[in-house]
Amino acid sequence: MALLAAFANAVASVCQRLGVEDAPSTKGPSMGLVRHMVRRPVWIIGFVIMALGYASQAVALHLGGLNVVQPLMVSELVILVFVLWLWYSTPLRPRDLVAALSTALGLGVFLFVSAPSAGTRVPDNSLWLAVGVVVVLVVALSVIVGSRGPAWWRAVVRGAGASVGFALLSAVTKSMTNLLVTGWGALFSSWQIYALAVIGLGSFLIMQSAFQVGPFTASQSSLILVNPFVSIAIGYVLYGESLRGGSLYTSLEVLSLVVMVLGALGLSTSSLVAGVHEGMPGTHLLKGRGRYAQWHEVRSNP
Repeated sequence: MALLAAFANAVASVCQRLGVEDAPSTKGPSMGLVRHMVRRPVWIIGFVIMALGYASQAVALHLGGLNVVQPLMVSELVILVFVLWLWYSTPLRPRDLVAALSTALGLGVFLFVSAPSAGTRVPDNSLWLAVGVVVVLVVALSVIVGSRGPAWWRAVVRGAGASVGFALLSAVTKSMTNLLVTGWGALFSSWQIYALAVIGLGSFLIMQSAFQVGPFTASQSSLILVNPFVSIAIGYVLYGESLRGGSLYTSLEVLSLVVMVLGALGLSTSSLVAGVHEGMPGTHLLKGRGRYAQWHEVRSNP
């Protein structure tokens, strides 16, 4: 289910980029851009796929631990690269191929070696409050620190802050799914669903701010790479999740994570991935290159 969520996120990013390819140029979000997006069927499809991806991630979090599900979400980058290769016939440069293989290899070795434990602790409200306060302080600090400096620094710091917020969002989602199985009444009478809305909206706004203040590759790198580590820490504190210990296993875990991070960083900064989200309308690498677009052109010009 986690891999399905990662696949959905990758496809949704392509659909939503296609949905704004012909939008009028603006310096930031505007009502005109919103009206343009909701009128494009491909953008609506992307939004629905993204929602289904979140549902799949919620199921995965209910079935497993944060220390498994959130690291697996990094595979979205690898899946996106191969979607571009298969559907858009985008040539894979050696750098992109090595980065994708490194990400997948590092992630797979980490999960195999660490043997993550889902944990059995049920956190009480005081523990939730303590973790929430720490996360809010970290996110607020990232916004303050990310208000100065060069564009790439502001994008990295704010992206990291949004990523920390999304890590807490995943933890709350896991708690919410545990309530949901007992009935809808228990869900709507709990604080989790309301915290979900606040944390999700706040993290989303900070993420959009990170996209606006600097290059996408900088914000995307911190968004993707900070979340797994923060999620593992939150899972340990809240749910008692753990990784296999011992000097040998810990060394292998660290080494595999380094390989994964380097690979994911290579993909995040690759023009192949950045081109899905950036580029001038009408000239980016997706326009007219999909297999459907090619088929439609052939039918239109026999």
